[in-house]
Amino acid sequence: MAKKRPSNKTEYQIKMVMKYNRDGSPNHQKQRHQKLMLMVKDLQSLGYGKRWNIHALSTKEVTRLVHLWKANGNSKRTMQNKMVELRWLASKVGKVQYVPTNAKLGILEPRVNYNKAVKVDYDKINELGEREKLITLLRVEFGLRTEEALKFSHAYATNGYDSKISLKGSWCKGGRPREIPITSSRQVKLLELVKAFQIKHNDHSMIPHDKKFKGYYRHYNRLKAEQSIKGHEYRHAWAQKRFEEVSGGLKSPHAGGASKWQDLTPSEVARWKNAATTVNRELGHGENRQDITSTYIGSMN
Repeated sequence: MAKKRPSNKTEYQIKMVMKYNRDGSPNHQKQRHQKLMLMVKDLQSLGYGKRWNIHALSTKEVTRLVHLWKANGNSKRTMQNKMVELRWLASKVGKVQYVPTNAKLGILEPRVNYNKAVKVDYDKINELGEREKLITLLRVEFGLRTEEALKFSHAYATNGYDSKISLKGSWCKGGRPREIPITSSRQVKLLELVKAFQIKHNDHSMIPHDKKFKGYYRHYNRLKAEQSIKGHEYRHAWAQKRFEEVSGGLKSPHAGGASKWQDLTPSEVARWKNAATTVNRELGHGENRQDITSTYIGSMN
């Protein structure tokens, strides 16, 4: 069956952008395409023609889309999810600076300000099989998401580095590659174990040869749940620990530190802001998304 051809210039341009920017898993790419096509239809309902150029994307188009979504009764969470893909497209056509923050668009949900971090239970982690144990420890020691840990390739991530690991964009949410410093002997030892494991099994990731990503993703999560082992909570714990390292000893609000700016000296404020920006980048949240990072480290009032 022949593939459906884009019905207009705008759809064709998006198709070309996606063809040369295969960020994320195949399933994520498919969902992104569907969401962007719906946005095209939304713009057309607002009077934009079928030959509208996506390189003309500006704050006006973004604002009009959000107003339409609100009028259609979309929840803030739904609109935030749509904005993720719209920001992705804007970044690929050099227009990301024209996309307002969720707060300015009025779609920022109030976040529950409580600490989700948990203490790492190494006894439980050690009960996992060797592969699943290493995956979980990658999440603990480097704050990786599940997909990033599953797709982790020691050869690529280290590639001659001894002070950092590099994550490929196709492993990461939003297709954003990033680097994470190696700051502890525990991390060094873990990387040595991962290297030995992947060489032994001739693996290029932590996914077994006979498994596909989706199937093994479900398998790993099931094994983890059976052992009552946490997942994303370890990423929260890593973020708080990393914040303290970068800030030179300041604890984040969720880790018991100050939660009001007036409780900090001007020097401490500068250290706090630098640490928050660094953790934001190393978590892979993208620019100007400190609102998300605050759920990990806590926010200042």
